[in-house]
Amino acid sequence: MTALLLVVVALPAAAALLAAALPRRSAQLAARLGSLATGAAFGLAIVLAAHVATAGPVDAVLEDRSGQAIVGLYADEVAALLLLLVTGVSAVVQVFASRYLQGDEQAGRFSLATGVLTTSTAALVSAATLIGLALAWTAAGVALCVLLALYASLPAAREGVRRTARTFVIADGALWLAVAVATISWGGIDLRTLGADASGFAADSLATGLFACLVVVAAIGRSAQLPLQRWLPATLAAPTPVSALLHAGVVNGGGVLLVKLSPLFAASALATHLAFAVGAATVVYGTTLMLVKTDVKGALALSTVGQMGFMVMTCGLGAFAAAVFHLVAHGMYKASLFLGSGSAVRRHVRHLQAPPRPQPRGVVLGWIVACSAVIPAAALWLAHALLHPSGAAASQDVVALLVFAWVTAGWATGRRWIATANSARHPRRSSRPRLRCWRWTPRSPRTLTA
Repeated sequence: MTALLLVVVALPAAAALLAAALPRRSAQLAARLGSLATGAAFGLAIVLAAHVATAGPVDAVLEDRSGQAIVGLYADEVAALLLLLVTGVSAVVQVFASRYLQGDEQAGRFSLATGVLTTSTAALVSAATLIGLALAWTAAGVALCVLLALYASLPAAREGVRRTARTFVIADGALWLAVAVATISWGGIDLRTLGADASGFAADSLATGLFACLVVVAAIGRSAQLPLQRWLPATLAAPTPVSALLHAGVVNGGGVLLVKLSPLFAASALATHLAFAVGAATVVYGTTLMLVKTDVKGALALSTVGQMGFMVMTCGLGAFAAAVFHLVAHGMYKASLFLGSGSAVRRHVRHLQAPPRPQPRGVVLGWIVACSAVIPAAALWLAHALLHPSGAAASQDVVALLVFAWVTAGWATGRRWIATANSARHPRRSSRPRLRCWRWTPRSPRTLTA
């Protein structure tokens, strides 16, 4: 399984480099090669995840004499899950881009940068050492800037690249300073044994607090949190496949960083309070602006800012399992939204042109409200009972998250059922004029009289 882990991580970049050697007129072939390679990596990641779930973690590490990792990859349950997300989303986006960018002169450059970005992100989520994680973090940022600069002739694209590069310099600088602090204080960190060694690292409170705060700053920059959030809405000039990769993968890097370094991050009260405060403020900021944004991609970008704030806030609360669940769910959901943004615009135009539907009232509305409140509550209670069969009382943080999940699920369920009830009772008529089909009947010939 060691070789399988290496192949999963390296295959997208290897295919991209092979595609780069092809002539420019073979851009479509390069796109297909990248899609096939990333799809194969996703299939192998499924096998790897099944092995990790049954037989335990897999590593491919070069060790020193004391057994500490020098460089390499390590896949536990969380890393295997994130590898599935990274390779799966990248494969779908590349298949979409092979049609979206067909005939575009930048298609070959997109395939090369996407392969490097996929491998860098896969190495980030499966890094076995802190230095390897930082190297993959920086490589992913550089690959993203290359993708954002595909249409550098556009002023909006150039402005987006400048803002992104400035923010990434701040975030990467903070992470590399954290690496320097860790190297000076502890001589390096082996992420495979970080949980077991966390108590020894936490004994040096000053170094731990400085390291954790620098990690939070790096996460704030990469995940577009206040006050470093301006770069993400500025990237809307990028092609739709690039936006899907960015919002479904790269922007989640802050959450991945906090989860992988959670033993040290959680050991500093200052860092956890900072993450919670910044995340909560960003949730309010991003969600408020999203509700008043008029364009589809702009609203999606601000929605991502708010969702990343919620993820950072959950990390500040110490609910790292919830953060991983949110990271995976948001990645898949936001990728589908961006890839379908063109269809969403057409549906919105049809919705505005069509006559309004009457809202359900009386008994129907009462049943919808009751069911949308009871069913999510029952599902959350059942999930908590299965995860905690002993009946132990949940902590205040867990209760707050459960209440938030209940309100969110109830609101979404109620809105969807109201729309379904309207569609069933009052079918919407199209505002376009209906074409009528006339039946032609032959007439008897006229008789000409003199």
